[in-house]
Amino acid sequence: MRRSLLLALAGLLVVGLVFVARPSVAAPEPDDRVTPAIDYVRHDGGTDRAIQHCSDTSTSTAPDIPNDGDTDSNDGGAFRQGNEPTVAIDPTNPDLVAAAWNDYCDSDLGGGWMGIAFSGDRGETWTPSKIPGYPSDTSVEGAASPLHNRQAEAGDPLLAFDNDGNLFAGGIAFNRVNPQNGDVWVATYASDPHPSGYPKDYLRTVVVGRGTPGLAGIFEDKPELEVDRTGGRFDGNVYICWSRFVGAGRTQISFSRSTDSGQTFSHPILLSDGKDVQGCDIAIEHDGDVYVTWGTRDTPSAIDAQGLAIARSDDGGATFQPARQIATFTRYFPSDGARDCGDGASACPSRFVFFRVPLEPRVTADPSGQLPGIYATYNAVDPATVVPSTTSYSSAGANSGLVGRSVVYVIRSLDNGQTWSAPVAVDPAGGRGHQYFSDVDALGGKLVAVWQDNRTDDAYSVQLPIGNALDAQGRPVSSGTDAVGTYAAVSDDGTSFVPSGMVSSVTHQPSYEMFGNRSVPFQGDYNWVALAFDGPSSLFGYMGWTDNRDVLPGVDIRETDYVDGFDVFQCRTPTALEPDRCPNAHGLDQNIYGQSITLPVG
Repeated sequence: MRRSLLLALAGLLVVGLVFVARPSVAAPEPDDRVTPAIDYVRHDGGTDRAIQHCSDTSTSTAPDIPNDGDTDSNDGGAFRQGNEPTVAIDPTNPDLVAAAWNDYCDSDLGGGWMGIAFSGDRGETWTPSKIPGYPSDTSVEGAASPLHNRQAEAGDPLLAFDNDGNLFAGGIAFNRVNPQNGDVWVATYASDPHPSGYPKDYLRTVVVGRGTPGLAGIFEDKPELEVDRTGGRFDGNVYICWSRFVGAGRTQISFSRSTDSGQTFSHPILLSDGKDVQGCDIAIEHDGDVYVTWGTRDTPSAIDAQGLAIARSDDGGATFQPARQIATFTRYFPSDGARDCGDGASACPSRFVFFRVPLEPRVTADPSGQLPGIYATYNAVDPATVVPSTTSYSSAGANSGLVGRSVVYVIRSLDNGQTWSAPVAVDPAGGRGHQYFSDVDALGGKLVAVWQDNRTDDAYSVQLPIGNALDAQGRPVSSGTDAVGTYAAVSDDGTSFVPSGMVSSVTHQPSYEMFGNRSVPFQGDYNWVALAFDGPSSLFGYMGWTDNRDVLPGVDIRETDYVDGFDVFQCRTPTALEPDRCPNAHGLDQNIYGQSITLPVG
């Protein structure tokens, strides 16, 4: 649904001779369900087993049919998990919005392949689909994909348009067993629709970084993708970075570019010099300079520090200057021995239930040049809130024995990344709530930040993970569904922000145990916001996030001590504990939701 942030005359403040405008914010309208349980459409208008399965809303506890290639023959896949959204707006037609996500609708068929959806009405309604190349893809183009029959799963979704309306999708593909083949890839869609009516005509997929077969070998992971839309000398260049896991706890940041609209990509180059680096992102300034940022972590090496690093290219990504550390901080890292905790084999000493919150810093720049500079965002622990933990749970650093409040910050550079401002909290929120999964986008003189937090949760405490409370006996339980909302803030200068409040229309419980055979939660690793010009004086934006509002709670009869409220609906009996015989009965109904915004240019 649309949400207006247009300026209201009543919101004008006079400060000396400077007028500072407050956005006029209406109450949140109903959110858009980006992943609706409707028929999937294949990229060429055809169909196959995965398309049919993902469209199937049926569920039954009848016995499985053995050896049919479907682990639950009587359940469809329409109500399965979706997380880690990315969104992009066609600059040639802002009515057309694309989204992609980790899609589990085909998991019964032996995999889980990235979903992609298109909206022709600015996010109001969506048509779901799949990136070509999944195992059961019978299309000519899908069979020609270098991913087809090499990998069973594809995720870490990325999308970006060029100025001509060509769409680029990126991600990873891999197997959970040998051969692992953890690759990074980019797919290209033409600006024109397919003859079948599909909004963009799929052209090709290119493997950019290739992993090795061994489970302990090289794994290409956590990519980010951007396209030069500056209109300058590098306009149309496609850039991708990723984390290269090389074994023995070492990771590297790799980078590649395409100068021919995704037909070919350069040999990957190494940007990082630390031992443990992950979570890259890419920004392109108005002059075409390319910036790649990533998270850094403490290790015994003297060159490693916890925080944020950057590398700059002034020749369209052909070469980069040496990497530099630009921020140090204590990352928000919920942990209790493990970084995600649940029940059964996933239970942690504190008995808290929580999802992982990795450090995924983001960076952006305004390609129009109306907002100068580079802007990076991350969530980190507010140093003033750090106290000793009263349990085995930690959040102020991994397994540190300390806890603190997670806050979303933005930093800015106006001199090609040489110096950076002090971090600015985008929304102090009265000191309540852990803020996480932040993203930023800049265009037309505006900077928009989006994130999630649990300020509405009555049980909020730095001593508790998100979504947790304590019952009368002091045992960890769910704090209910009024736990996490999605929030945004807008800036005209990148140093001061006007909070927009909660942009999602409802809150949800993020820690339902939908993964690991219903034993542990997972929310993906990021959210997204994208902006596009909507005429000469207006901006249109779209925000996407992972949401558990549609998940049906339940009881897990394998747990015999007490009911903690984190379990989802499942079908088990004392004589048939495994497997869950109704996975399509809304117990796994995690979805992507979105909201659109409008802003004035400048």
